[in-house]
Amino acid sequence: MNKTWVLGVLLISLFLLGVLKTHEVATLTPFFKTERVLKIQKFSDVKKTLSLKDQELVELWESMLTGRSAPLATWMKERYRLLGLKHLFTPSGFHLSAVLSPFLKLTKSVKIHLLLLSLIGLMLFWIPGQGALKRMVLIKSHQKLLGMKTGFVMALLLDMLLGSFQSGPLSFSYSFLFLGIIYSGARGVGLIFWFFIAQLILAYFQSVAISPLLLIFSPILSFCFGLAMPMLFLLAIPLWNWQLELGLMILKSLQAIVDVAAYCLQYVPTWEMHAGVLMIIGLFVYRRWRILIILVLFLSNSLNLDQARVPSMGSYEFIPRGEMIRALIKGEDEVIYFTDGKCQRRLVRGYWWEKCSPRRRSMGRKIKKLSYPSSRHRKSSLRGWRT
Repeated sequence: MNKTWVLGVLLISLFLLGVLKTHEVATLTPFFKTERVLKIQKFSDVKKTLSLKDQELVELWESMLTGRSAPLATWMKERYRLLGLKHLFTPSGFHLSAVLSPFLKLTKSVKIHLLLLSLIGLMLFWIPGQGALKRMVLIKSHQKLLGMKTGFVMALLLDMLLGSFQSGPLSFSYSFLFLGIIYSGARGVGLIFWFFIAQLILAYFQSVAISPLLLIFSPILSFCFGLAMPMLFLLAIPLWNWQLELGLMILKSLQAIVDVAAYCLQYVPTWEMHAGVLMIIGLFVYRRWRILIILVLFLSNSLNLDQARVPSMGSYEFIPRGEMIRALIKGEDEVIYFTDGKCQRRLVRGYWWEKCSPRRRSMGRKIKKLSYPSSRHRKSSLRGWRT
């Protein structure tokens, strides 16, 4: 394994993700259009005749094939995120390799491989979105001509010049990070270790905690889904009744493994990723034990920090200038209402995070006008009381 190559990939990935974080803080993300995804009408038709549990599995099936994760249930998205399996919902190198592996092993001819990749590239040209999958076809084609590492670098440079980083910067950075580790030459336990390091880096930029059990569960789950992906792809066309039943049986088995792994994560403390933890991991990799011990002692006072996730930035900036009406406590949030809008505040990791939005509908309550007796009536009543 070329260790210099892996470290170079990690450093460049840190730079790319740092650029993305800067854009997010500057609240530029809402101004970019999201990439279009493919929708298969056949999956929408079969869901009408299934139970609620089977409908969720069909939505998972469609998301794995097309990347259309919007219909997925919230609990399912969160579970796959905690297990580091969100890449399943982005058709990319994992999907392409899983589907093409049986066909590429039938022949060793480079010309046939290039012909097959060219046909796939032409088909993807007419499909909206699928930027990661198109990038992977470009990388595979260049590697057949220029070699593994040179083809990888040249394909990404060409892909960047074509505007891939501008249209999907997060997808481009993820592809560079994980594919760079794969093409470094690492194998076996070393590959699993470097994948876990990559997940720690992503957890740092996403401001989320990560479980050390992913070092065990992530490769097992990726292997299981990799084995099932070719079968799920073939069963989706044309999705007859027997194909649907067999596909649901495979998905139920995979979901059972995911549920067991998610259940185990509940009983192991998670790691909060920050710059200090990344430094500790780096010193551990390079076996700098003295500096490592000093750094652990120095950072030990931050082990009880707030574990809440840092809220995302607002899509626009708004500062209320009206008069404050009332303040309410809703769970962990404090909501302050003004005459021209409202602000939602939350204390996370020692900082107040505030989101303000203008008033969209009338917040003022209609106060019934009170009627008071006239002065003449008051005088007459007082005169009667005195008498």
